[in-house]
Order: sequence, then structure tokens, then C-alpha cells
Amino acid sequence: MLVKKKKLRLGVFKYSCCAGCEFELIYFQKYIRETFDNVDIIYFRMAKSGGSEEGPFDLVLIDGAITEAWQVDQLKRVRQVARFLLPIGSCAVNGGIPAIKNHTSELDMEKRVYQDITHVHSIKTHPVDDYVQVDGYIKGCPMGRKDLYEAFTSLLLGKRPSFVNYSVCVECKIKGNTCVLISYGWPCMGPVTNGGCGALCPSYNRACYACWGPMEDANAPALARQFEKMGLAPDDIFRRFTQYGSTKPEFRRGAELYGSTTQPF
Repeated sequence: MLVKKKKLRLGVFKYSCCAGCEFELIYFQKYIRETFDNVDIIYFRMAKSGGSEEGPFDLVLIDGAITEAWQVDQLKRVRQVARFLLPIGSCAVNGGIPAIKNHTSELDMEKRVYQDITHVHSIKTHPVDDYVQVDGYIKGCPMGRKDLYEAFTSLLLGKRPSFVNYSVCVECKIKGNTCVLISYGWPCMGPVTNGGCGALCPSYNRACYACWGPMEDANAPALARQFEKMGLAPDDIFRRFTQYGSTKPEFRRGAELYGSTTQPF
């Protein structure tokens, strides 16, 4: 007698972001059939109408940074009914592009964007793990398919996912890339950025932009000082470390050397 395998109960919640990571999931081309054949979509507004926010869920994916109070409340409720919860993409993991606004007064930023701010109640940008415990990170901008596949297959097999924990430089060495930082003098963030992208930008002769966020124990101050020796202006160095991951202490240590003391983190 065949026993029907229990499907993974999936929830996907979106906060402040471009939704690119949700599109990456929907167009998970090589694996989408086998992946969605093994899940029940309980809540995923971009892919399915209706659904229940109440769960329970075996896996919840959070797309986007936290920029409003209601998002915090919902996130905490979802965490209580989720067996595993993973932030997906740079915004949810590191604050991402939305966190650039953290270096400006919140009120000034609201007035810059909206003519009428009566109904705007934004807060400083935070990554998901500032508010709830997470079970790993699917990094990238958008999230990497390798880590996405690792997350789904691991949970379907009943084990905790294992993600890449080394810098982009390792991936450049594996691929035999010429180091654009040393050979060309380009301001590459690869030495302090978490790998997983396959060194995509350096492989096409572009400096790494750090869209995957900081690697663990990254020595950002050393790289920031190297950028200064290469002739980069303080504002340029500051932007390098605040473009994608300014909420994380690893990148903040590099940014604080060259950012104005009046710019709040």
C-alpha cells in the first residue's frame, strides 16, 4: 500500500521590496514543477488568491524589509505558527535598498516622497531578524536559486538547510577569475560580501556591489581603508557599505569610518 507523502505547508509574506524574490520563486524554472508538487500553498498573494495568514506553516518565506509597524505585528504572529521561517533576498536579510533611507531623517524622507504624509506611518528600515528568530537566510538580490533549492530539498528531507558561508573572493578563485580589485584597481566589495552568487559581477569584469550582504566576521574597515588608498572619496566609500547591507554591523563598521556623524544608523 502506498502512503501519500505529506506536503510542505508554505506561506510567503511580502513587506517593503520590489517583489523580485517572489518572482524568482514563481519562475524557479529548473525546479518549479518538483518543488510545487511537494508543497501546499497556504498563503502567497502573488501566486494564489485568498489563503490564510493564520497557518499553521511548515515553511514561511519573508520577502522584504520591515518599514511599518503593522509589518512587525504580522511578522511576530506568523513566527508563532511557522515551523521554519526564512527571510529571502537582500531586503529581508540585510535591509537592502530600503535601508538607504535610514541615513536621513524619517520625516524628511516622507516629505521627499509624498505630498501628503497624513497617512504615512513609516519607521526606520529593519531586517527580519531584528524582530523574530529566523532559521537561516536565503541571500541575494534577488535570492539565489542554489540556496532556494537547498532550503526546499532540505526541509522536504526533514533536515536543516546548510547555506554558503564564505566570501565572493572564494568563488572568484574557484572560477579562475582575474581579481578586479588587485589587477584593475576597481572598488570590489567581494572580500567582505557573502558568496552564493557564483561571483556573477566579477565574472563579467564588474566589481562586486555587495548585494548578498556581509559575510560573517567581514573586515569592512580594512577594505574601506583600501578604497581610500585607491582614491575613492569618503562619500563613495560610505555608499559602498550602505547600498545593500547598512543595517548589519559588519558593513556599518566600514561605513562609519567615512559617513557623517549626523547620519543615523
